[in-house]
Amino acid sequence: MHGFGVRKREQMAQAIATRPALTESWELRQGQEIDPTLVVIDVLGGGTRYEVFRAWDRELFCQVAVKVVRPHRRDEDRVIEGFEREVGIAQRLDHPNLVRLLRWTLAPPRPYLVYEFITAPTLGDHLSEQDGLSIPETCLLGVRMLSALHHMHSRHVLHLDVKPDNITTGDPPRLLDLSLARSFSGPVQMHHTVGTTAYMPPEQCNHGIVTPASDLFSLGVALYESVSGMRPFPEGDDAATDRALQYPQLVEDAQPLNEVVDVPAAMARTVMACLARDPARRPRSAIEAAIGLESALEALGLDELYAWPKGLHVK
Repeated sequence: MHGFGVRKREQMAQAIATRPALTESWELRQGQEIDPTLVVIDVLGGGTRYEVFRAWDRELFCQVAVKVVRPHRRDEDRVIEGFEREVGIAQRLDHPNLVRLLRWTLAPPRPYLVYEFITAPTLGDHLSEQDGLSIPETCLLGVRMLSALHHMHSRHVLHLDVKPDNITTGDPPRLLDLSLARSFSGPVQMHHTVGTTAYMPPEQCNHGIVTPASDLFSLGVALYESVSGMRPFPEGDDAATDRALQYPQLVEDAQPLNEVVDVPAAMARTVMACLARDPARRPRSAIEAAIGLESALEALGLDELYAWPKGLHVK
């Protein structure tokens, strides 16, 4: 959310235009203050809990992305608990491929979180304008995102919303949006559906147990789409009562990537392993998946794109 690319802004505008007004807005426009330290530049979007603004931070003296709790939800325990959970998680993370929380406040009248503003387009933006990234670009992007996920998982955090709109393609690329992230000390039992339908693993669709392997599935969907220009599973029917129709990934396997596009065997093997319906058949860790994608880069002989020098002992 904090990078907010073109596609996400367009989707948000379309959603707002086609649904009843169910959320209250602060109605802030350019030049108006969120508080004395933050002045609005423009509106980036938002959801049911937050509005997101690009703003000038007078304390940090730079542009930032600010998530402000919507006015009618400031006193809801669930919203404040989610706010505090996101703050607690973000403060435990510090990685060059993750968006950074800069500061926050729960002080009235407008509780907010200040994130760095990422200007680079997202993978979602790129996919909406072109067919996809090249094989080497997708492999390297995958390694960087797996590096971020390794950092999160090693600190006992699941992202639970890895998707093209939450991946920037700049240098360095960043994994965005910690609003659904959860801490874990073991398997996490889901009690309701959270995430983005097309990128959710079966266990997340089915209120099952989520683990680090769940994030690998979601990244696998994003990488498949990045290199092929198409998603690995059919679009679900949100109106269906049958969960298998809502979430085709519960019952269908993805068409093998190397039947869709000519990619190195190591890349096809790694991406398809991430897409296994059974979490036990996915890579054992983000590092294992990253090594598989690096092997694909080595097979292409593009040493200038290697994530690390060939032969280096990285684990």
